[in-house]
Amino acid sequence: MFKTLTRALLVGSAAAMIASCADETQHQFAFRGKWRLESRQTPDGKILQPPAVSGHYEWYPTGLTTAHVTASISQGQNQIQVSGLNYSFQSEAVESQPFTRNEYMEIGGGYRTSPEITHIATGRITTGNMVVNGNRVSFENTDGATRVYEDISVAVIDSVVFKVTFEDGTVDTWRRFADQLGVLPK
Repeated sequence: MFKTLTRALLVGSAAAMIASCADETQHQFAFRGKWRLESRQTPDGKILQPPAVSGHYEWYPTGLTTAHVTASISQGQNQIQVSGLNYSFQSEAVESQPFTRNEYMEIGGGYRTSPEITHIATGRITTGNMVVNGNRVSFENTDGATRVYEDISVAVIDSVVFKVTFEDGTVDTWRRFADQLGVLPK
């Protein structure tokens, strides 16, 4: 009886602690998760969709003000590009603020518009600004790429999309298919 009661108290305490911390990644809800590339529009207006182009993007919170991101895109068997990135913010709030992005790995040129035959660990640090205007959030990188979440208030996982516009005018549209809470308690 004592073992059962002790076990129940421990399980209950653990559940309460996890539940009290469960919202720690709430501020990253609009960004976190696993995303599939839905389409790529080239500067000449051509629209590519799977299987002509495919991609996977994952935003994984690693702390209140940090996240790990992987992005991969393929336009065929010999055109595979992968990036590994770490984001850091000044504040956990979704508000206009600067961010730092450390791209620690690039394969095939990383997440860019055209593949390259490279496989490097870069450590390239870029900066940018997260600009919040109502429910619209954009990540404006100093390298010219902009990632825009038109409406971060959408709560249905597969109804959320974001677009990446590159300096050359290429636009990628991504759709979330799974939430990804991260290493903080779930």
